[in-house]
Amino acid sequence: MQKIMRIVVVGALMSAVAACSSTSYIVDWDSQNDFSGHQSYAWFERAPSKPGRGQPPNQANAIMAGRILRSLDGEMMGRGLQKAPAAKSDLLVTYYLVINSRMVMYHTGWSYPYGRWGRGWGWYGGGWTWGRSSMQTVTEGTLVVDVLDSSSRSLVWRGVAEKAFSKPNPDDQRVAKVVARLMRDFPPVTAR
Repeated sequence: MQKIMRIVVVGALMSAVAACSSTSYIVDWDSQNDFSGHQSYAWFERAPSKPGRGQPPNQANAIMAGRILRSLDGEMMGRGLQKAPAAKSDLLVTYYLVINSRMVMYHTGWSYPYGRWGRGWGWYGGGWTWGRSSMQTVTEGTLVVDVLDSSSRSLVWRGVAEKAFSKPNPDDQRVAKVVARLMRDFPPVTAR
């Protein structure tokens, strides 16, 4: 019985962790924009965020920023776009990275018939109960890539990778994999 219970508990924990860590990719674009006419891009310099205004800091550390910039450069150049000065480019590219930590509580066990959740075997207010609780800090990093039309400064394409990073400093391979998957449909198929 204990072996079966352990298998059930491990299976439940694995499915809970897998549900928490699945990355979702969301892409949207302006269907009125003709992406086939764009030949160059530049990095859009945005004003630094001001702490204390109720917004999370959007800037990555310098090492992480370098990983993201190298990956995005590779993806843009791989699509035939040339890097150019901002004043002479067709598109402007920028990104936002938000890394949040949250506490997650996992509980496994059962109670018979009216007991409260407890830890281990014991008598708790009307019935036998068994259970185990644990808390874990989960890191979730979301990457947002924006592409703007250089002349109008309007947003023409946005890609979001939610829950893409499970630690605040992912390695080069993880960043490159997330950026490649996010940029897979850029430029949009309907505009090619």
